[in-house]
Amino acid sequence: MEQEQQQASGSPALVGCGNAAAGAADFMGHAASVALALLAVGIVLGVVLRWVGIDNSWTYDFDLFTLVWSAFAGAAYTSLRGRHVTAGIAIENVIGRGTLLAIVRVVIVVGFLILLAVSGIWDTLSSFQTHETTFDVEQWPVWIAKAALPIGVGFWALAELAKFFWQFAGVPMRHSEVTLDE
Repeated sequence: MEQEQQQASGSPALVGCGNAAAGAADFMGHAASVALALLAVGIVLGVVLRWVGIDNSWTYDFDLFTLVWSAFAGAAYTSLRGRHVTAGIAIENVIGRGTLLAIVRVVIVVGFLILLAVSGIWDTLSSFQTHETTFDVEQWPVWIAKAALPIGVGFWALAELAKFFWQFAGVPMRHSEVTLDE
């Protein structure tokens, strides 16, 4: 009886932690949508400028930057909804049968993402400190694209933690319909 009360009192905290982490990952999904829209605009602009004979080498860098941002920002969003590559290795509904496996999975995935984010932070800082730029007429600061890695991966880790918290709180995971209101 006492153990049931402890589990019930812990569930709202787990749901709250999951909702907070999911809110951050959901925000990155909107950022990825903006980056994807900007990528489409950049590609169309590049084609039009090339067609009329205007130098458009800068659109190539712009397209690459927005592609990188949409990929890493979108990773958090797709992971939260069970549509990311890690969804294939997810251990769904194992509470009671494989709690240890669920814990090992989140430790491996989040641990890897933390190491990747730290590596990305160092690479971004190095690029920022050395004033690394692209080689085109418009010299874009490269750290803007490199910052997508630690930021996107950090939010991706939050999405993985949100799913983990919800799993232990007993929140049903309907991957295509995950909302913050549930």
